[in-house]
Amino acid sequence: MSDGVIEARDAGHLFYQLTDRAPSWSNDDPDEFLCALHDDLLAHVHDHLDDDAAAVAIRRLAL
Repeated sequence: MSDGVIEARDAGHLFYQLTDRAPSWSNDDPDEFLCALHDDLLAHVHDHLDDDAAAVAIRRLAL
């Protein structure tokens, strides 16, 4: 996760709350998780990121 995600601010200068939002997507597959993150992040900043944003999601498989 890049700092462009966790340091993204809304119009009121509030940081994006990834740790509050991400658990609701934890059962999604990695692609769905990243799509939800992307959409939610853009909604938070009203479609305007001031920095680059990168994230990687993986699925842990049971052994």
